[in-house]
Amino acid sequence: DTGAVIQLKSIREASQVARAVLQHTEHSVLVGQNATNFAKLFGFQSQPMASNTSVSRWESWKQNKCQPNYWKGMVDSKKRCGPYKPQPNAELNSEHHVSHVSRHSHDTIGMLALDAKGRMAVGLSTNGLTFKIPGRSSDSALPGCGGYVDNEVGGAVATGDGDIMMRFSPAFLTVELMRGGSNPEKAAQTSVRRIAKKYPLFSGAVVAASKDGVYGAACHNIVVFKYSIRDMAGPRTRLVTIPCSNSTHVLHF
Repeated sequence: DTGAVIQLKSIREASQVARAVLQHTEHSVLVGQNATNFAKLFGFQSQPMASNTSVSRWESWKQNKCQPNYWKGMVDSKKRCGPYKPQPNAELNSEHHVSHVSRHSHDTIGMLALDAKGRMAVGLSTNGLTFKIPGRSSDSALPGCGGYVDNEVGGAVATGDGDIMMRFSPAFLTVELMRGGSNPEKAAQTSVRRIAKKYPLFSGAVVAASKDGVYGAACHNIVVFKYSIRDMAGPRTRLVTIPCSNSTHVLHF
């Protein structure tokens, strides 16, 4: 089963609200103000989300004429703040995709859990991209994109340039590759390569684990990628670092 919320406003416990969707509804995803209303129904409290740091970053971005931003094909969108108007006869061209994603522009947390009975679960939470266009949804809450689990096989989570990655359902693909016989590392590598083939400048990573507790990861356009493991091998969480494939455009996470 799946539970998710998108564009939740002023509620910090997003993953807990998503769990309530899973446990108490027959839906998979709730969105926007109605997702917030749903959260309040279960006793979650609205509270300020802005910090001094986030307000300062927003003010600096405004002073920098709202650059960078995620608009394209709009008049003067790379020169000033909006509102903007569409450019006449603007062409759609994915070959010139420029990623503004870095470790400073998003805050996705993805977790895979495997219990002693062999049951798996995945959970993700994100505030989305910094300075995103209002209304934008991340890949984190979309089943198969940010995360996916099949208890017969294993699970996977993804992080990075979500607007690109969601077009490939990398978490679902990784699990299906494991179903076909690939180990978690090879499955993650194949999923990442498939994205990089179409969008070589994208940055992101996929972490996967099988139902037997074997794990692995792959990444692209990150100098090194780090993820954490906690298992029966020891009482402490271990940090795993892997090298990443790259194009000529490398980001630091």
